[in-house]
Amino acid sequence: MEYRMETIDFDIKIIGKGIVVQTNDSFKTISTIWDNAETEGFLQQLIDLSWKERKCTLEGILGVCGNEAAIKEDEFTYFMGVRSDGEVPSELGIIHISHNLWAVFPNVSNAWERLYSDWLPNSGYELAKIPCIECYYPPNHEPSNELWVPVIVK
Repeated sequence: MEYRMETIDFDIKIIGKGIVVQTNDSFKTISTIWDNAETEGFLQQLIDLSWKERKCTLEGILGVCGNEAAIKEDEFTYFMGVRSDGEVPSELGIIHISHNLWAVFPNVSNAWERLYSDWLPNSGYELAKIPCIECYYPPNHEPSNELWVPVIVK
């Protein structure tokens, strides 16, 4: 399974909004969240709020999945947002993530399918108690999306 390791040595501030989803319907529900965000203009609002100067490779529209990488509850909050140091509009929320070691996988849907069963048992890492982040890049970026998984060395 293709991946790379990334280090982020600063707090990640993400501005956006969270939506509670049922874990067993999450793939379908999250797809609908993205569709609605585009048609309702929320996607453009996030683009307008996004970080202007790159600080790391975690740049794009972000989907923060739950409270920690191992989602074990029947439901979790999917927080859709962007990394930003700007003002937080009153209708949006903010989350901070502090973690420095990330395994980064291209192709979000493929990565989710194989992360727990294929990669993790043989990786030499364990999941940190920080949420995974789906990162969707602007058009013409290669890859078009990645899954950022917080890890610690076993």
